[in-house]
Amino acid sequence: MTEEHQQGGTQRQGAEEWKAIFQQVESQVRKEAARAVGVSEDADWSTIGRQTDDTVRRNVARNVGVEEDANWEVIGRHLEKTGRSGVARFVGTNEDADWATIGQRVEDRMRVFLDDLFGKTKPQQQPQDDIVDPWAEDDK
Repeated sequence: MTEEHQQGGTQRQGAEEWKAIFQQVESQVRKEAARAVGVSEDADWSTIGRQTDDTVRRNVARNVGVEEDANWEVIGRHLEKTGRSGVARFVGTNEDADWATIGQRVEDRMRVFLDDLFGKTKPQQQPQDDIVDPWAEDDK
C-alpha cells in the first residue's frame, strides 16, 4: 500500500509541475499580447481584448482615410461610399450614383454589348456558289 501511495503522490507532483509550467506559459503569452497592443503587462485578457479592438479600429480608420477616432459605423459608411464611387466611375456613371443607378447602367451596357454580339440584325450571309462536282454528269 505504501508503494501505491508513493506512486499516487508522484503523479500528483508531476501534474502540479505541469500545471505550473502551463501557467507560466499563459502568463508569458498574456504579457507579450499586452505589450503588442500597448497596455500594461499585468493587464487581464478583457483589457487586452478591448485594446486590440481599439488598435485595429484606429489602424483601419487611418488606412481607409477617416479620422482615427471614427467608430465602426463611420468606417463602414466610408468604405461603402468609396467602393460605390469606384464602381460608378468604372461603369461610366456619376460618382455619387446609388446602387440602383449603377445596376441600371451595367444592365444597359450589357444589353448593348449582347445585342451587338448576338443581335437581331446579324449580317446577311452571301450566297455561296454552288459546289461543283467534277464527276457529276452534266444534264444540259
